[in-house]
Amino acid sequence: MPVLEQAVAEAGLADRVEILATTCRNRCDYGPSLNVYPGPVFYNEVDPGAIREIVERHLKCGEIVDRWLFRPKLEGTRRR
Repeated sequence: MPVLEQAVAEAGLADRVEILATTCRNRCDYGPSLNVYPGPVFYNEVDPGAIREIVERHLKCGEIVDRWLFRPKLEGTRRR
């Protein structure tokens, strides 16, 4: 959460973005994850770089970041 909070603040969006922590939402194997509303748009396997990219491109500019969109994994794989 600190990376997300910092990225939102640095983007000048702190007064327009609400950050809520939640449980895994039945996608624990796909975490860490990030949901953006309105939408919803689901992102998964996010790391600090992904968080910064999502904040800059999606939250600030309204562009969905395909690279981090939720997709079911093939057994035994991670995206990178």
